[in-house]
Amino acid sequence: MSRRGIEVPPRNSTAPVRVPGNSKKKPSGVLNPRHTSAQDPLYQEWIDNAVALELSFDDGTVLQGVLQRYDTYSLQLDSNGAPMLVFKQSLRWIKPA
Repeated sequence: MSRRGIEVPPRNSTAPVRVPGNSKKKPSGVLNPRHTSAQDPLYQEWIDNAVALELSFDDGTVLQGVLQRYDTYSLQLDSNGAPMLVFKQSLRWIKPA
């Protein structure tokens, strides 16, 4: 059958079907028991001691704030009393201010 010039072959009924959650594959990343993270202890130290941080972004912008929380993709900061969510993918570096 052809739709808009794209040929879609019929599904091979003998091919195995992957069902989410039924994989025997070991988890990767933070779900893996062998996972270690260099950032976790440092982030926790900064949170515990309310360290003022300086963050530099890809575009050269610099922001200062105190780290409140973090996860895999983002940092929650208190910047001059205003809560702020910063996505890690846009960061170059972080250091104490």
